Amino acid sequence: MHLPVLKEEVLRIFDPKKNENFVDCTVGEGGHTFSILEKTAPDGKVLGIDWNKEVLEKTKKIAKE
Repeated sequence: MHLPVLKEEVLRIFDPKKNENFVDCTVGEGGHTFSILEKTAPDGKVLGIDWNKEVLEKTKKIAKE
């Protein structure tokens, strides 16, 4: 299981709100991405970008769960 670094600090600084959209340029396994999506539900979106294709595939599987 992946534990995002500084998750609470990121959420405090970005202060995501309902239906807002974000870009995560280091999505990794999605720790920050999924936390932001929870705060921006129901219609918020996050565009997740990462250099590592294998990590992105793993994150897609996690998102489907």
